[in-house]
Amino acid sequence: MDYLELIKRQPPEKEALVEDGISFSYGDLVCLAHSQSQNHAPSPSQRAVHVIKEKRILHQLVSFLACFLTGDVPLVVPWESEDFQRNARIMAGEVPEQACVAVATSGTSGAPKIYFRTYESWADYFPIQNEIFHIRRDSRLFAQGSLSFTGNMNLYLAQFYAGATVIAENEFRPSDWAQRIREQRANGIYLIPSKLLLLPRLMKHPNDQIGTIISGSQSLGKSDAEVLKAIFPKAEIILYYGATELNYITYITDDMMTEQRNLIGKPFPKVDVSIRGEEIFVSTAYCVEGISCPYTLSDRGAMDASGNLYFLGRSDDILLHRGHKVSAMKVENLLEGIAGVEEAAVCMAESSHWKEAQIVAYLIANSLTEQEVLAILRDRLQRYELPKRIFFVDALPKNASGKVDKMQLRMLE
Repeated sequence: MDYLELIKRQPPEKEALVEDGISFSYGDLVCLAHSQSQNHAPSPSQRAVHVIKEKRILHQLVSFLACFLTGDVPLVVPWESEDFQRNARIMAGEVPEQACVAVATSGTSGAPKIYFRTYESWADYFPIQNEIFHIRRDSRLFAQGSLSFTGNMNLYLAQFYAGATVIAENEFRPSDWAQRIREQRANGIYLIPSKLLLLPRLMKHPNDQIGTIISGSQSLGKSDAEVLKAIFPKAEIILYYGATELNYITYITDDMMTEQRNLIGKPFPKVDVSIRGEEIFVSTAYCVEGISCPYTLSDRGAMDASGNLYFLGRSDDILLHRGHKVSAMKVENLLEGIAGVEEAAVCMAESSHWKEAQIVAYLIANSLTEQEVLAILRDRLQRYELPKRIFFVDALPKNASGKVDKMQLRMLE
């Protein structure tokens, strides 16, 4: 089996994808993939990675499916990433015999890493994740963003496995999303929290057609869930923690969320999670090729007596400041808990006016001053944890997965 065969198993007339309001059936995707495969000759006996750099989701998906006709191993890369696209084949190295697709990590800093997946490492888990995410043949899931983000690619393919429909938007244009959700009769939404929380501010009336909201990659707490439930009263909200290397790790539903925004729930079925000295270790059969379990991403966490996992920050989250270790995530969560703060990013930054790098914070916020924010933080943080400067911005730079690109924030003008 491969993902083109998966598409072919669905009724050809069934709607598979609605891209920017234009509908494509499962049969359309198959025909487009066959047409695309005619544009390049099949790979030689030694299989190769085919780097897909397309702007539109439809073109990414069709090129991805065409690779199963030419014998290539597809890798979708971000449209904006010139250097990554140029070096991807070299970075990938030799293709494992059982590899079906190549995937790339998408962290907040550093160069992406390329891994390989077998068909079974994703597809065999689709029945389990679809049960948890309430994905059925009649599901119509609204999503936005590139398939270079493995979270998007995985959920698209899981939808197609179920014979469901994806309502996809290419552009980050939140003002259009509410209308598209209603027009296309979406009954589910998949967006990261920073995008998801834009919807209540843009929607004038509640939408009781949404039964499931899926989110990941960022934190989400009880108060956030209440804001979402006010506009989507019948939705179950599911926040997951996962990784390109490991697939799904833990999840939590809105009825179990608390004001602790770093609570990320219990392990998915068939996934084992343990903590060793604040480091999260995961064992799963649904991981990428070439790693052994228990595997750690060097993410930090803690578990309570009930088996709930609390996320304490990623490997690049710890800031070293004058001999002290400071958790950027801790400061960000405190900032995002302040009324009026929509989104926050904390990192070390350098300036010609300073002798050494300092902790700084960037906020998207309304009606707040730097002095007001620092006054609140002084009651909750140690002195060495306080940002030296707080900058108010209209937007934070994001990578293809929607995570804040902190590399762009580290050099002050």
